[in-house]
Amino acid sequence: MLNESPTIEYTTGDHPRILVVEDDPQISELLESHLNYSLSAELRVAASGKQALELDDQQPAEVVLVDYMLPDMDGLELIAALNQRRHRPTIIMTGHPTLGRAIEAMRLGAADMFVKPFDLDKMTRTVYGAIEKHRHDQVRLQRLTRMRSLVQLAIRDRRGLRRKMDLLCRDMVVGYRELTEKVNRFQNRGK
Repeated sequence: MLNESPTIEYTTGDHPRILVVEDDPQISELLESHLNYSLSAELRVAASGKQALELDDQQPAEVVLVDYMLPDMDGLELIAALNQRRHRPTIIMTGHPTLGRAIEAMRLGAADMFVKPFDLDKMTRTVYGAIEKHRHDQVRLQRLTRMRSLVQLAIRDRRGLRRKMDLLCRDMVVGYRELTEKVNRFQNRGK
């Protein structure tokens, strides 16, 4: 199956960071080798929710693949805890799908849900799509943040400019009055 997936080349330093949270060593090893090969990803593997949170503290992942049944918490609790830190795509994996789990996972922002055993190629495409969407969203967010800063700066500059214009207008009015008084005095002297 490894030879069927296309590999995706990333530039240096652009490798996606993926966190796989799976307590079954066979599944985690399979995902690790397949995603590393297919996406040239920097993969970290955790066997529990607590370990996943610790790894995320050390280096946040761009995408998180979470098993629903973990030894110390369920995957939905982990997704909620990770979302409190920062939003990023999560994909939930389960051997026991229910409509309620699927709805709750989507409510928490899960990008997709895979039922075990799953197709590795489809998982790879989904992870790749989630990475690209996340990166696009991050660029968009940076642009919006930069635009907001520029608008705030323009508003602040406008207020400062308005004050300067008010002072200039007052100076012009005072200057006009003084000039008018001088002209009037000059005209009154001539009478």
